[in-house]
Amino acid sequence: MRPFVKASVDFFSAERKDNYVHSLPELIDFNAVHNPDHTLCIQTRSTEPSINISNAQFKVAVDQCAQWIADNVKLPPVTPKNGLTEKHPVALLMESDFGLLVHQFALVSMGIPPLVLSARLSPEAIFHLLKSTEASSLIVSQRIAQATKGAFGSVKVIDIHVGQPYSSFLNVEQDKLVKRQATYPDNVDANILLLHSSGTTGLPKPIALTHRQLVFSVSHGDFDSEEEAQGIVISTLPLFHGFGLLAPGLAMSIGKTVCFPASDRIPDAQSIVDLVNTSGATGMMTVPFLLEDMAGLPNGVGLKALAKLDFVGTGGSALSAAFGASAAAAGIKLLNLYGTTETGPLTKTFAPKDGYDWKYFRLRKDVPLKITELEPVNGEKRFRLTVFPFGADKPFEIADQLIRNEDFPETDFAAVGRDDDVVVLATGEKVNPLLLETALTESGLVKSAIAFGENQFEIGVIVEPTTAITDDEKEEFKKKIWPIIVQAGERMDATARIYSTAAVIVVSPTVVIPRTDKGSIARKEVFKLLEAEIAQVYKDLENGAIDEAPLNYANLEQELKELIQKRLKLRVKADAWTIDDNLFYLGLDSLQATTLRRILLSAAAETSHDVIGKDFIYVNPSVKAIANALRQNNSSSTSGGSLAKEVESYAQQYSVKGINVTEAGNPGPKLVQGAVVLLTGSSGSLGSHALAQLARSPDVAKVVCLFRKRPGTVISPIPGAVKVDRSALASKGIELTDEEWTKVTALEVDPSADNLGLPPMVYGMVSKTVTHVLHAAWPMNFHMHLPSFAYQFSFLKNLLQLAVEAPQKVRFQFISSISALAKLGLVNPGQSIPETPLDVESAACGIGYADAKLACEKILEEAASLYSSTLEVSIVRCGQLTGSRKTGAWNVIEQIPMLIRTSQGLGILPIIEGTVSWIPVDDAAAAVTEILLIQEAPELVAHVENPVRQPWKQVLDVIGTELGITQSIPFDDWLEKVAATDDKDADVYPVKKLYEFFKLYFRIASSGAVIMGTDVSRKSSATLRTLTALDKDVIAGYVKYWKTAGYLN
Repeated sequence: MRPFVKASVDFFSAERKDNYVHSLPELIDFNAVHNPDHTLCIQTRSTEPSINISNAQFKVAVDQCAQWIADNVKLPPVTPKNGLTEKHPVALLMESDFGLLVHQFALVSMGIPPLVLSARLSPEAIFHLLKSTEASSLIVSQRIAQATKGAFGSVKVIDIHVGQPYSSFLNVEQDKLVKRQATYPDNVDANILLLHSSGTTGLPKPIALTHRQLVFSVSHGDFDSEEEAQGIVISTLPLFHGFGLLAPGLAMSIGKTVCFPASDRIPDAQSIVDLVNTSGATGMMTVPFLLEDMAGLPNGVGLKALAKLDFVGTGGSALSAAFGASAAAAGIKLLNLYGTTETGPLTKTFAPKDGYDWKYFRLRKDVPLKITELEPVNGEKRFRLTVFPFGADKPFEIADQLIRNEDFPETDFAAVGRDDDVVVLATGEKVNPLLLETALTESGLVKSAIAFGENQFEIGVIVEPTTAITDDEKEEFKKKIWPIIVQAGERMDATARIYSTAAVIVVSPTVVIPRTDKGSIARKEVFKLLEAEIAQVYKDLENGAIDEAPLNYANLEQELKELIQKRLKLRVKADAWTIDDNLFYLGLDSLQATTLRRILLSAAAETSHDVIGKDFIYVNPSVKAIANALRQNNSSSTSGGSLAKEVESYAQQYSVKGINVTEAGNPGPKLVQGAVVLLTGSSGSLGSHALAQLARSPDVAKVVCLFRKRPGTVISPIPGAVKVDRSALASKGIELTDEEWTKVTALEVDPSADNLGLPPMVYGMVSKTVTHVLHAAWPMNFHMHLPSFAYQFSFLKNLLQLAVEAPQKVRFQFISSISALAKLGLVNPGQSIPETPLDVESAACGIGYADAKLACEKILEEAASLYSSTLEVSIVRCGQLTGSRKTGAWNVIEQIPMLIRTSQGLGILPIIEGTVSWIPVDDAAAAVTEILLIQEAPELVAHVENPVRQPWKQVLDVIGTELGITQSIPFDDWLEKVAATDDKDADVYPVKKLYEFFKLYFRIASSGAVIMGTDVSRKSSATLRTLTALDKDVIAGYVKYWKTAGYLN
């Protein structure tokens, strides 16, 4: 065996070095000189013998192709406007074989970026990529040109050419050979290749790669011997994706000959087995579903063929545990490959030896990486990988959530789901369906499982049986997999559970589940394919398609309690709660509330369905209230009385009057020098920024974060047993030093229990040391009616009791909301509302969220009056908080981001009259903590909103510039365009989901009708005194954040 002469490469530096290769044209030339006869590629064909192509022949083919392009394809000299590439790209639409490789590197050798298009893209996706990259020409292979005849007739602004077969560039007479000098780049960080994303969540996006990144991408071979390195590797990976360049990269960098299957047919399990057996291959690179099909071949022929190989590299999607186990038993050396198009391969390619676990990929060590620990999921540590690609101007954070192999914690990880796999329910709650999908596919009964439920109140799941079944067998199959679904649900958040077989879709054998070129399931295409079936699921669920025996109205309370305990699987034991308890206190979430309503539609036979409306459980949040409403055939548990009386009733019910207060004396020596702040809501946006402000303050000695204990668990008696999740702060761009973190501790509490459920010793210690309370915790749920907030009233009362009973004077700050006074602004629009207590009759509005804040204010006002010698109360009403000034991070499920995404979908912005008073959340947190920590006693009420208002037009002009939107129309006309969009495109036009809100309330609440005065707060807060209107860089920062997060294009 002749040794392969390896080129010296350098991708660490952008500076050129003598005798080093810095681009792929240089590498092709090097191999043509130093390894001319070495076989680069074997291209198999269906009906003719395979063709072996040497490095010298590859150079010839690249040169001849480059000359053909120069002679036949229009190459405009002007620079594109988009800044993506220095020259207009030329698009390639060809089958994945040696011919695509030749055309691709011919263009690269000319210094022209190829835009490599997947042959599986829709015409719409292709037109989108051609337009967004400003491609000057499109070269289509002869076979695709014939198959798509007429498809590109509407493309008027691009030259279309039919390419030549690769054989015409190989079989050239000696006297007609063209020798071209490849263009070697002066700037190795210039973009030279355009690939694209798979487009599983929308239209594909172009991804630009530089010369330096391509050299890095081909340099991933890591074999122990020349014999291992030079064997043949079969690759079924498509060459129009970065994944597909792995095998040709091995051929170019270390001499591992790549063998491509015939391109005129789709590789199947048997054809690949035959190729393994006839080619003498020693390795293979492919996608998981093809390996699993090979494992299913009769007599184990697939597993036997794979077992011959030094390695079987796979990636792009997850292997099932069942296949992994059978492969390991058969002696197959699985190699887990990992990377992204943007970063290139992040794993080396090698022959696995003892100690390698195929379930994990092994990170290469020659690329800068950062691994961040995330919040654990079901007790399992999770991590995030950030890569610093060579020559890139910013890091690339990969959306995968990772787990690690604790035997190799620095290098071995596995992807267990992506952030964009998350299903966002109509409530805004996020569901990661991976555990459910994995449980089903690993059962052996299900080939594919795809959860759905975007913008719905619960998820469902599509299942493709491993063995084909008839329509008559579908219900029986659902019963067979139902225990798996239930078992998976018990390990997931309650919002991720499926409560009825009506939410399971079993696909027919004739349905082909769409997959991407990398083998992963194309979720959006699946949902489009089964759109009617998914719509029928929710129609059936809405009509109460949950089987349940009729309730006995003579024993209604007990039957309801038993039904709830059994069907909703509350994490509270039956003897630990009563029919008077608020179900939301017990951990009932929005999905369970929806499910309970549907159960009642089926089981409450003596009650009209009209009574059991969508908000029935929110209006009647206890078993007793539900029973009364069902018996009375009345959906409201508040049979009469004004809104104001209801608010006042709750204020009196949770009053703190009657607390025995010891006369203030000498509390003894201070245990801690400086402020000790109890903080609730530290995981929320405002709370997390407030935590950072407090930890950085020299006036604060300790911050104690209070976390609500999970239902059914016991509070640890050990202080500090609960930890603050640092990664959650880091995800919001909040970084604290180690010294600042020493100030932060945490306590788990039961908000509704006496003494917050704390052991006496711990409660006593907190009481003796606390000097300030910042109460920011509050549920963001606009479905809940006032009775459902009783849990929050209990929490407030218990915190106040702690503060009142403390031996030292305590300052108590409550974060209220502009919603508490919004009704006043609607009565007198545009008038500044002063920082004073509110009249309940004038302010109560019937919205549970707002009226509950109002009730809390009344509880606090009374406490301030009763206990002025031991308690200082500060009610801070916050206005419209925007994303962080520093990072631009702004939650995409809020109304403003929804408006902007919808505008981008329409290509039109609304004209909104009036002004906004936006305050970045980090500025708001600074103001809140300044008011909390002022030396003098605070005023009872303060407002935190931006004192400087600015026109909506100014804001929308910046956003329009950032998004390239030039058209604006009146808001009502804009809304009508939204209404005219298809319901199935609600993720593109999210305003459609809240159409009534935007039509009736958005402008009233967001355009200057409700203005909060800030005279008091500005005296206490230097931040508010110096605040100005948001400049264009801050507003643009929000748009950039939404783009980076994938929310905007």
